[in-house]
Parts: sequence; C-alpha cells; structure tokens
Amino acid sequence: MKKFLLSSLLAFLCLCAKSQHTTFDAPGNLNPILPGYFADPTIRKFGDTYYIYATTDGTGNGYGPAQVWVSKDFCNWKNVVMNWPTTEVVWAPDVVQQPNGKYRYFYCEPCVVHVGESDSPLGPWHNILGRDNAVMVPDRFVHNAITLDPQLFRDDDGQEYLYFGTWGIYTDFGCGVAKLNPNWKEGDGQETFFSDKKLILNTEIKDFFEAPFVFKKDGTYYFTYSSGSCHDDTYRVQYATATHPMGPYTYKGCILKTNADGTVHGPGHHSILVDGKDYYIVYHRHNNPHSLHGFHRQVCIDKLTFDAEGNINIINPTHEGPLVGGEFPLAKPSKKMPKNLAYGAKVTASSYYSDAFLPKFITDDNNGTLWRAAHTPWDRATSHNPESITIDLGKPQAFNQIWTQFENATFFYQYRIDTSVNGFEWTLFSDRTKNTQAGSPMIDELSATMTGAKSVTARYIRITITDTQKNGHFAAIWNVKVYNATKKHNPKDLLPNTDGMDLAAVEKGYPWLHTLDVSREAREAMNSHKGVVMELNADQYKETGKLPDFIQQEGLDPIVEPKAGKYGFYFNGQQPMHTSIQLPQSMSYNSPYTIQAWVLNTSVSPIETVVSLSAAHNDLATTELRNGSDRSNGLIAHNGSFENSGASRAITEGEGKWQHWVVTYDGYMERVYLNGQLLQKKDNFIMIRPQGTITIGASADGSNPFSGYLHSLKVLNYSLTADEVQKAYNEPSIRICEDIFFTKPTLRIERLSPEHISIQISDDKGSPLRTGLLRYQYGDSKPTDNANMVMTIPANAKNVSVKILKDTGEELYNLQEALPIDKTKYTLVEKKEVQRLSNTLGEHFNDNPIENGMTTLAEANGDFIITARFVDIDGSQRHSTPAYNEGGLIMSDGQNSVHIGVFPAYDCGNMLTHLTRHGRPQYPNGKGWNYDPWMQLQRIGNKVYARTSIDGVHWVENAGSPITLRSVTPVKVGLYQTTYNSNKSWVEMDNVQIFLKKE
Repeated sequence: MKKFLLSSLLAFLCLCAKSQHTTFDAPGNLNPILPGYFADPTIRKFGDTYYIYATTDGTGNGYGPAQVWVSKDFCNWKNVVMNWPTTEVVWAPDVVQQPNGKYRYFYCEPCVVHVGESDSPLGPWHNILGRDNAVMVPDRFVHNAITLDPQLFRDDDGQEYLYFGTWGIYTDFGCGVAKLNPNWKEGDGQETFFSDKKLILNTEIKDFFEAPFVFKKDGTYYFTYSSGSCHDDTYRVQYATATHPMGPYTYKGCILKTNADGTVHGPGHHSILVDGKDYYIVYHRHNNPHSLHGFHRQVCIDKLTFDAEGNINIINPTHEGPLVGGEFPLAKPSKKMPKNLAYGAKVTASSYYSDAFLPKFITDDNNGTLWRAAHTPWDRATSHNPESITIDLGKPQAFNQIWTQFENATFFYQYRIDTSVNGFEWTLFSDRTKNTQAGSPMIDELSATMTGAKSVTARYIRITITDTQKNGHFAAIWNVKVYNATKKHNPKDLLPNTDGMDLAAVEKGYPWLHTLDVSREAREAMNSHKGVVMELNADQYKETGKLPDFIQQEGLDPIVEPKAGKYGFYFNGQQPMHTSIQLPQSMSYNSPYTIQAWVLNTSVSPIETVVSLSAAHNDLATTELRNGSDRSNGLIAHNGSFENSGASRAITEGEGKWQHWVVTYDGYMERVYLNGQLLQKKDNFIMIRPQGTITIGASADGSNPFSGYLHSLKVLNYSLTADEVQKAYNEPSIRICEDIFFTKPTLRIERLSPEHISIQISDDKGSPLRTGLLRYQYGDSKPTDNANMVMTIPANAKNVSVKILKDTGEELYNLQEALPIDKTKYTLVEKKEVQRLSNTLGEHFNDNPIENGMTTLAEANGDFIITARFVDIDGSQRHSTPAYNEGGLIMSDGQNSVHIGVFPAYDCGNMLTHLTRHGRPQYPNGKGWNYDPWMQLQRIGNKVYARTSIDGVHWVENAGSPITLRSVTPVKVGLYQTTYNSNKSWVEMDNVQIFLKKE
C-alpha cells in the first residue's frame, strides 16, 4: 500500500509496512531518528526510557552544549540541555549506570577524557575528580593511543574497562584500554583510577581510526570501531573479536559502509543497544546533501544480526529505520497519539534555498529532509528579512497543538504562528517573537488570547521566523506536526517528563543560553551604514590625498601608482595598512559577508593576504582574502582546513594583470567570482570572532604580506547575488596613462655576516624606494620587483652591482657599492660535512624541542644568522615519508622555539613554525617535494627572519616571516629532526654556518 494511503494510526505508531528501497527523501522515513545534527551517538536505556547522548554537530567543529535526547516510545524524542560540562567541546559522550545506582558521564575534548557523576541520567553532573575540567585520561595515557572517544564496558563479573582512541592508523598505533580500579572512591585522585592499561594494536583491529565500542555476546567480546576518514564516504564500521576484553583481538571485517547511491554517506561512530534478544546499531551518517567535511551528521539506527557462528552480518543501512519489515520491537504502540493533521499537507514559503530544501519537506515526517529559506534573517544591506512558511491542511480543521522541529535543537528561534480559514485574514495562535528558550520539539498551544477555547479551526497555518539565536543561522525546519489533543489523547504525554531537571545549574553552566548573538540595536547601527563595513579606493586617494579616517598607516605614506590602466595602492610586503575599526558584532559567528577587491599581483608567492578581517586564531574564527598560489589556502583562509580554498591556476595566470575578486557568503554557500564569473563554490560553516582590527596587505600578525597593487577594497555584511557581482565588476574606474619620473636611487648595504648582505635601494632622500614600476637585477640573477634583497656573496667580494629596469626591461641605472668587511665582529661555527639526524623510538619533539630532536651547535646571546643546505630526507625517492618526517634549523630558549625546516608531506614544502606554550602557528611555502634546499634563520633584536633559497645565493622570506619575539633571551641554535609518529626516520644537512655577532 502506498505510504500516503496508510492509516494515520500506523504512521504515527512508527509501524507502517513499507518497501525497503525507498529514497532518502521519502515521506515517513524514520532514519535519521533525530531531527537535527548530532554525531557520535551512545544509546542507553535506563528504566523505561531511552537516552541518546551525542556530540552537538552542525556548528563548525562539533561545538555545542552538553545535551541528550530522551524518548519512551522510540518515535517521539525530546532534546534537553544539561548542566555539565560547561565547555562547548563535548565530544562522544557516554553514560553508564553504576551498581550503586549513580550515573557516570564520560566525554572527551582533544585529547583528554573527563568523568562526571549524577543521581540522574539528566544530571546535574559534577566532575568526580574535583574541578569542572579535571582530566580523567590524559593524552597518550596509553603509549601510541591518542586519547579520544571514550566508551565504558562492564563485564559480567562487574569489572569495568574504558576504551579510547583516534587516528590509530599509524604503524604501532591503535586503541587504548584501561582497567578501572574497582576500589577507587571519589577523592582518591586520577592517578589511582586505573589498575592496568594496554594498547590494542591496529594489526589486531585493522585500520582502526576511532570510536571503539565493545560488547559481549555468548562469551565472545566484540570490538567494533570506525575506519576511514570521518569526513567522507570511506568512513565505516569494522569489528574484531576476542576471548578477553583487553584482547588479543582477531579482525573479522567491515559490517557497515556507505550505500550504493551515497545517500547513507560515511556511516560510523556508533553504539550498540541490546533490547531483549535483539541488537541494534545506532550510528551517525552525513546529511543530504552532504555538507563540507561531514560536520552536519545525523543519527540513524538499524538492526544488528548474527550468523550461526556468531559473526556479525553485513548491515544494509536503511532510510526507513524502525519501519523496515513493518515491525520494530523498540517502537511501542500508543493509543494516545492522535492524527498528525499536517502530514502530507501542501506547503508554500516566502522563499527556499534550493531544490534540496523544499517547503514540502516540513510535512513529510522525515528527519532527513529540511526546508531552508533563501537567506538568513538579516542578510540584507538595510533591512530585516523575516521568512515564513504556510501549511495548507486542505480544509478547515480543529487543532490546538503545533510541534515545530527547528534546524538546530540546542539554539532558540524567535517566531510567531498565525492561523487562517481563508488564507487572507489571520489570527494569532502563538507569539514567540521574544522567545529565548531552545528545544526540540517546540510545542505551541493556544494563545492566552484564546483562553477557554479547546481548539481553533483553520485551514492555513503560517509560521514566521523573525530571528535566530545564533548569528547566521537560517530560518529552517525539519518537521511541523499539528494535533488536536484531548485529555485522553494528548501527544505531549508521550514525551518524557524532564520537569525535575536542575535548570538553575544548566543556566549557570551556559549563561548564553537565553541571549541573542547580536542585539537589535547592533543590527540597526549596521543598517544605518547600508551594510558597508569599510571601503578603500585608490582613485579617491589620488583625488584627495587623504586616506579614510579608519586607516592607520604606520609611519609611511601610502604609495598610489598607475599600473596597467588603474591607480593602485602599492604593497611590497613592508607596509600593511591597519584600521582603527574591527568587524561589527553583526558579522560574528556564521554571518553572511562579502569581500570585493581589484587586485594586481606583481609576483605571486604561495600565500599573500590582501585583507584579514579578524585577528582571532581560533578554528574558523577569521576570514582572509588571499592572492597566492597555494592550492589549499591561497585564496581564502578561515583558520580551518576544509573551509580554506585556493585557486592557484587563476591567480598565477593573472600575475601582472588586474583581477576583480568577489568572495560572498550567505551563511551556507561561499562563492568566489573572478572578473564577474563564478570560479568556485562550496558549502561552508564558519565561526567568525571579531577581534583586533582589520588588516590590509598582510595577515593580522603581519605575516603573509601581499606584493602588488590594490585598486579598491570593499567589505559588506551581506551576500551578493550573481547579478550584483557582475554589476560591481562592470563599474567604471578612472583610466590614466601617466609616466613616473624617478630620481637616481642609491644602494644601502648592511652586512649580516662576512658572507651575507642585506641590500636596500633608497631614493634621493635616503628613504627605502617603494614602487612597483621598477625591476631590479642583482648581479647575474633574474630581474625581480623586490627592492630589498638578502644575498650570499663570496667573502672576498669587493663590491655588489644592481641594475634598475623599467617594467619594459629598459635599463635606467647600474649601481655599484663597495663592501667593506670586519671579520673580527663575528664568531663562526661551521660544519661543512653532512649532518645526519635521526630520531629514536619514543621521542616526541613537540613535547620538548631541546631534549627530543634538537642538536645544539651554538649558544647566542645576541644577533646571529644560521644557514644550511638540506641534502636529503627519508622517503625522497618515492616522495613518501614513513613518519611524517621534518628537519631543519632551530633556535630555542627551552620553552619557545622558532624553526624553519623541510616538511614535504601535504605539499607543505618548507615550513616555518613558532612553538610557544600558547600555540603552534605554522607557515608552509606550499612547494611540497620541490622545497627550497637552502634555509636560513636570522635574529636581529626581537625579530626572527626565516628565509629559503634555491641556490644559496638569493634568499626570499618564508611565509610568516619575520616573527616578533616577546623578549630577547639567550637561545640555543642548531639543527632539528622530528617525526609525528613513532617510526624512526632521518634527514641530512650540510654546509652549516652560524655567525654570532659579538657584543
């Protein structure tokens, strides 16, 4: 029987008989079982109630409050936020009831495990080790097991084992297991929590990546886990078996993977529910359509079966879930569930984003389909943009309850519901335009104005979403259900009662729960500027001679020059512009935005930043428009990985040409246009934090400088359509054709060592020459646009010569300068022979750079310069390092270090790293296995310059150079080598020279 002809009773008891081959968007499907984005589910049954503890997803990196879904009938689920943990990184939670009746809550954040306790599975929780953030399992508690994804297993004898691990794919890595001390009591401390521990090798649990879950059946221990990449379709569930919970285990095979049409995509990170004699696997899969890198995951369930020998049968993942085969023992029939009047009803909307988010999806009772409006509520230059959806029940009907399942269950929505008999005259049903309560479902009953009425009779229901708690969230709904409840048949009675929760503890732990990200006042202030955050234009500067008030040029007047038909601000890497303004709060979190710029890059490097919107270093917390050749992040950077993007071919082919770039983001899709044409797009999610000020011509910390011209730059707090982008591209600019007269420049030479000099070309007033209209030829080298050069010269060289050329190649000047030298000012430490550095098993360079991996060659109290040539690296012949190997030059004061090395994996090439207790920013040059073999570190005062060279003569600054130190302290200088796993590996360097400047 077709699904629309099924009896309403069967539809709502989750027992309708259906084909096992329905599409993912078929009405009535019950996989996913939860309406929203949740991952890493652990399902438990306590008493007569089911609980699903899961990672909150769909928020960038899986950030969200501690929450749980509860249900009594496995059809109607309610989401509630709990009081602990108060961090937003609550990954892979697991809750187990103890023999004394208390409940223990295990969760992880990278890369540790915490444990809490409560008298109730809903809390309030407290960390049994004391402080809220006290750690139960530190990282690498078990050697070569990265601590993540905890799961507690209790054996038949009551002994408990905790399993944890992620990225167990490396050689000699795997999953950690620790045996809990049964005599441990609260207050004993972390060090006595476990009585034994070991590593379960990935040779036993083949391709182990993460998410262990152990259960026991008929005397056999089943170790189930996830393999592949959690971001794509390779994610899957595999298993092994043993006769002891700590192994050894025997690999058995894969039981759950992506289905043939890809609509069950990347299923994994599961738990197992045993209900009577039946076994079920509860897992997450990626949403449809699949979001970027799989951070919008949804929870599904399917039955787990075994063959006669006890092997787990391969699971055919379904969209029907509990409906498969027409019966599902978990679903409990209830006569209290009235008919859902909205099921299958026609729907219209003020807008919808695309055919993937149609209005009809809100009445299909399918948690895998979503209506999403075309824009977020504030994605306009000057106005508020409420979105609405209207349900047509077909005829006037009586009802008194409306259940709405909004896209994000843990954040609140502000809305109102109106009803109408004819579609023209509307009556208020519920006013939630000032709502600050999150939850799913949101249940609205008759408005107070309808007191005394048992129900309202209407044909049309209109839900208008006026705002969202989180900035940049869309008006979006999974399902709307409409009931005419009676005292005897009230669907609210089917939801578990959570009235006993300690809401004061919840609100204390999450004080932002009832606050809008952006106030109406902040919205209105931004609207008064018509959505323009900042605008810079070289034509205006040429006419007025003044920069906008918000620009703060540090000591140097800007250079505006005619270049290829347009005026442009010239940047040579030495004069970024800083603003006096920061991004408004209206652009925080996942806000729509637009950056549009006319750019001409005179010499493309891997990473060059045109504008950086925020100084924040958190994941996804900033946006940078770049103009570099790096394939992964040379165009846009969000401090992420998947969210970043490059356009190396378009940028390198555009070298020396004006290009009009537009990056525009509407809260879902980030689109890049080049010269009015769509170049690329990707669905994205970002978490912008307006910190510091906007920086033009470099990243916020001064790294990754831009070299070229910027004609105009505009930042908007709303997205643009394709037509608006085309219009911006076609806007005329002033055409000019004037020549520039240059007075004869001079050379300024500074010796860095007897063999290294810094050349600066200055104008007739002695100021550094800053123009992009000239080219420079140092000796016999190729012409470059760099007026400042570091060179290696023979120690007995008498002079240096530089030719200055026009863009056309015409020679203007040939300058020469004598090179006096005083070798007594320097101390030389030299090792010409090959230096082979090799780690030994168990060394961890990043834990202690001095003790593990560094070979000290000198100690420097003041300025110094060290150079060396990189000779070879393990794996170079096959272009594959066995240990994610790295080596190069380093300076360290014992706590902080700066090192420039070779790390060819992931196309990094040469890598500059600044390692401090506050973080570890890294800057690759993107050359991969074509890395520059010569490297150099130089300290001058509190500046550290990192350079590379192809020939050891002409040096270029690496991305991220220079690094500014907080203080100048004595440092050790030398070579380093490290690997990022336990494999032994090596690098070779020679021609090491260290020049120490004497006091």
